[in-house]
Amino acid sequence: MSRPPFFFCVCPDPWMIQREIHARVQAAGCGEWSRTTHWADEPLESGFWTTLSMPGLLSLLGQGRVLVLRRANVLTVKVWSDLEPLLRKGKPDLWVFFCLEGEWKGRESAVPAVLAKQPYFKAARKRQWVWESPGMTPQTLRNELKAWAKRRGVGFAPSVEETLAGLLPLDGARFGNELQKLELALGERRRVEASDLGLFGEPTSLDNFAFLRGMLQSSANLDVWQTVLLDREISNSGMLMPVLGLLQREMRILWLLNAGEDSAVNLPPYIKGEKKRLAAQLGEQGIARVIDLVFQAESDLKSGRKQADQILEYLVSSLSQRPGSHP
Repeated sequence: MSRPPFFFCVCPDPWMIQREIHARVQAAGCGEWSRTTHWADEPLESGFWTTLSMPGLLSLLGQGRVLVLRRANVLTVKVWSDLEPLLRKGKPDLWVFFCLEGEWKGRESAVPAVLAKQPYFKAARKRQWVWESPGMTPQTLRNELKAWAKRRGVGFAPSVEETLAGLLPLDGARFGNELQKLELALGERRRVEASDLGLFGEPTSLDNFAFLRGMLQSSANLDVWQTVLLDREISNSGMLMPVLGLLQREMRILWLLNAGEDSAVNLPPYIKGEKKRLAAQLGEQGIARVIDLVFQAESDLKSGRKQADQILEYLVSSLSQRPGSHP
């Protein structure tokens, strides 16, 4: 078997994980295989275990399968142990990807201690069946930008590259979308000029924070609702997933700042100060409430109980409510 039977992607950014999986699947000549995704923060369906425990079944059907387990970092000790005998022997028609999406602590990757002790993970480490990335940090964003420019044969006018790096979002999906927008604007040109920076507005970290703060302050904030509704009109995917991703990231930061763990937050002093004030304003109860709303929105989306636009409107309305009131 020219590919590993299983693989671990350790990164807090889902977009970067999906890109890595796609690249590896294509490089191994498995691009035509079917793909099934399961979520570890929900009860694992019987189909997940059936796929792992029935070797050769898919080969008989004439097609291999890529099995992706999202948010595998939340699996219990029992599940990691139950996986051991199923992963002991690779299957020619199955490639399993475990996505460990926990937030890194500094430079330490988010590998659960129970997983690190498992023999199959130790084997994966030894055989380099593990890909690790801290996600979109200021440094990795600059590296991604340089790699994009090299692939496209694009250069930059003086000081434009550094300025652009400060304007792009620290979120893989939105980062990719912004570069696609830039590519369309460039057309046949192969140099990014200062005039192109107008596509991106103000620095993203401040824009994101202003958007979040606006939602938490008033449901009558017209700028917030305009942003939500306009984007939904011009984009099939709308703003639900970007908003949920933003909230998840910002709540992790606010939780750390509220707990006094300022050293774990790598931000410019001014921005960190603004976020620390908001963290104090919300308090532990307020931050936990927002986290609960995000989890509920994700659950409603994945279960199909509500449409994305319904979830988004309810979410923005709920975020503007004070604890104890109802949207």
